[in-house]
Amino acid sequence: MTIRFRFSTSDLITAAGKAMRPLEIDDKGGLFERLGQPGITEWLSHAELADLLRQPDTTYAAGYFDRARQDLRGRKPADIINVLADDIRRLVIWRKAVCDAFLALEAAGEINRTHDGYLKGRAQLAAEVERRVGEGMAAPKLARPGVDIVTRQLPGGRTAMQWIRDYERAGYSAAALIPETHRCGNRRPRWCHHSEALMNQVIEIYADTQRPSKAAAVAGTRRLFVQENERRAAAGACTLIVPSAASISRRLDLADPYYVHAKRYGTAAANAKFTLYENGLDVQQPLERVEMDENCLDVISLLTLAGIWDHLPPERQERFEVGRRWLYVAIDCATRCILSMRLAETPNSGDAVRALRDIFIDKTPMARAAGCESTWHHHGGVQALVTDQGTAFTSDDFQGAILSLGVTALLPPAGKPWLRAHIETFFRTYGHQLMPLLAGRTFFDTIQRGDYPSEQLACLCDDDLITILLTYFVDIYHNQGHGSLGGETPNKAWVRLVAKYGTPPIPDGLTLRRTFGRPLKRTLRGDGVLFSGLSYSCEALREAFLHSPQRSVEIRADLRDIGWIAVKVGATWHPATANQAGFDGVSYDLMQEATRTLRIKHRKDAELNAPAVRRAIERISDINRRAFALRELTPFHVTNLDVERHQAALHYAVRSDAERLGHMTPSADPLNDSIQIMPRVPIPPGTSTDEPTQQPQERTRRNRWKFDDEQ
Repeated sequence: MTIRFRFSTSDLITAAGKAMRPLEIDDKGGLFERLGQPGITEWLSHAELADLLRQPDTTYAAGYFDRARQDLRGRKPADIINVLADDIRRLVIWRKAVCDAFLALEAAGEINRTHDGYLKGRAQLAAEVERRVGEGMAAPKLARPGVDIVTRQLPGGRTAMQWIRDYERAGYSAAALIPETHRCGNRRPRWCHHSEALMNQVIEIYADTQRPSKAAAVAGTRRLFVQENERRAAAGACTLIVPSAASISRRLDLADPYYVHAKRYGTAAANAKFTLYENGLDVQQPLERVEMDENCLDVISLLTLAGIWDHLPPERQERFEVGRRWLYVAIDCATRCILSMRLAETPNSGDAVRALRDIFIDKTPMARAAGCESTWHHHGGVQALVTDQGTAFTSDDFQGAILSLGVTALLPPAGKPWLRAHIETFFRTYGHQLMPLLAGRTFFDTIQRGDYPSEQLACLCDDDLITILLTYFVDIYHNQGHGSLGGETPNKAWVRLVAKYGTPPIPDGLTLRRTFGRPLKRTLRGDGVLFSGLSYSCEALREAFLHSPQRSVEIRADLRDIGWIAVKVGATWHPATANQAGFDGVSYDLMQEATRTLRIKHRKDAELNAPAVRRAIERISDINRRAFALRELTPFHVTNLDVERHQAALHYAVRSDAERLGHMTPSADPLNDSIQIMPRVPIPPGTSTDEPTQQPQERTRRNRWKFDDEQ
């Protein structure tokens, strides 16, 4: 369908802040000249004009430059009838009906513009007006008998003639009939310019860092008038009229609220209060934008694990330390799913890095350890990570980890939490939903807390707290409708968006170990390097052992999987697998527990056997496995010092040469792989063990060395 517009040279079109007036219009389009810039023209087709008029920043005013329209614009409060109040709009419509009815009756010769002619046709004019506006007897729904009917009184002859002349002069525009009552009243200044200047001082008095009250500011302003009048009286000049307190208070109410708040509370507080909010970034793909932050929990807990607390005597429990833990959380902005969570004693870079590491793994085992029914499978690569400028996130360790992974790091300016709206909103959400269910909560401020005895009611240990948090995140938050997702749950949003867009790939294992692995130094050995009682080797380590003069190498170990580690030979990192089979996916905690169990059972053994260690790992109960998984999220996780201390305690490797070299095949008999306990010196047959042993002869010390020595 062909669109063609008809414009007048007195029309005005404003598009994107640029005002234009039509010059020429034909069947193809029109030529428009910019207002205030003669000679600057632009040709637009009718289709382009149709699209332009549909834009929100485009306005069209017909007859804008007409003399009558310019006169109305200066006298009337509005040029659009529908922006008026309902009673005023109804009055304007009725006035227009009066004018139209008069002109129609005048054309029919039943009324004229003389006083006598107006009085003669007044009754007929009233009936015609009621018919046009649907009032009185012409109402669409007749009133019941006896009900009062309210009708409008027709104006007098002079007023009616004035309405009609204004209506005709304005081109029969109803805007000419808008009442000008907004111009009524005395608009002359009440006070001279000296009094106006003194009255404005109330704003400066009130906008002070001492934050005086409004009553004090008004009283101070009135004292300024008194002082000024005393000075004028002494000089023989006329005194000023002192405004009332109500007048000064009204002047104070007209002050710029941003200016007043900034002067009283500072610019940062004013910026926070008067921030203009929008919908934020439009994130559509999972893990496209991840926000991470730290938050002090609004609950006081026991700063220990439940196993330690249960074995303390009552007098020690009463004196035990209580406090508030910190929580590190990462959230996916597209699906609102929680990607990682970790408790910490204080804000620190170590726990922040470990929380970042959890984003890339499936955390369902942790959820299962806490007894959750849903899975915590949300993980993947990250495109952009948004944090605040806390010391934990600006540290070299955290920033180095982000740069090593190739993740875009975004650090919005401090003091603007709305730039990280998703994580800040989540903290408020669980503060309202979860914290009221916990004993020992601290509330949001001291006023809400009142006399609530938070310290006396503290009863949650760290493993209790982490279990509660995991249950809320995995089973409650992920499965309840989210307002910003249109009522969809985060779990459903994750499934839908992952099926549509997928997730960024997870960094490879070598990159993760180089980035997050525990950095350690190890000495080259014939069988590679030793870590946690296991020996690791690769082709690069064997070549370095034979030909490199450097006998120490750097390793990076993932304590959640000690099946293989990353070793640095020269300037290149290589994966080194354990010489002993069966340790893939075994965590450092399980390995240490199995080793400790065997050493308690066989204290006199000098060497551990790998099959026996594997069987010990299998014997560890599910309760211990769940405890290890939960402890990893608490401040009681394994530290670098713990790794070194355990390494120093392992003087011998956990190894099975026969199995490693392929000389032994697995047997169905578990006794075949058992540990053999042999005395150091064989006892000849027939020798009595009841005789006292003789003192051994003193031996001379000799220099000894061996390859299997890590000390």
